[in-house]
Amino acid sequence: MSSYTKISAVVADDHEIFRQGFMTMIGRYDELEVVGEAENGKELVQLVASLQPDLAFVDIKMPLMDGIDATREIASLSIGTRVIALSMFSDDVYVIDMLQAGASGYVLKNARYDELVKASRVVMNGGHYFCNDASEKIQSFLKIHVLNSLIKAQDPVLTDREIQIIQLICEQLTTKEIAANLGLSQRTVDTYRDVIQKKTNSKNMAGVVLYAVKYGLYKG
Repeated sequence: MSSYTKISAVVADDHEIFRQGFMTMIGRYDELEVVGEAENGKELVQLVASLQPDLAFVDIKMPLMDGIDATREIASLSIGTRVIALSMFSDDVYVIDMLQAGASGYVLKNARYDELVKASRVVMNGGHYFCNDASEKIQSFLKIHVLNSLIKAQDPVLTDREIQIIQLICEQLTTKEIAANLGLSQRTVDTYRDVIQKKTNSKNMAGVVLYAVKYGLYKG
């Protein structure tokens, strides 16, 4: 964790005007100090690894590496940096993907200053903060999962990224090749492979391939 007395934070967004404006606004919060900024996901991961800030405000749609994969990479660093997603989108897929990637908060870019302060405090106290729109998406998602468990659904819920990796596995790409293809670290790809094996109840990658063919995830 950071050695800063204040909450140390970094901000990642590919739009410089918004990024600068956001840093100015959040900079009014006396308990927080912005110590770095990034304009894409790869730059953000490098910045977090170097500065080890307490908090990262992360845009979702960024070039080179999006906020979802960047959040997953940050989580894999295991340095304690907590992520608050900062986005124009409240769509189900973005909210759930960020949550599954390891984000502790989700607020819209038009959030007021007092909501950003509240989100920062909640997250830094070990909690999770989601704006009203995001909370509704999460509640809906959880209801669906509870229903699925009650009817003992056979098919696991695979994310778009997991399906993409399954398809590359079926193409016989190695972990290193998949990482290069998707702009991820090999460690992150290994984590995906472990999760995919568990979700598909496969003992090895051959089982994953058989699963993909059986359920139409790969046509060959």
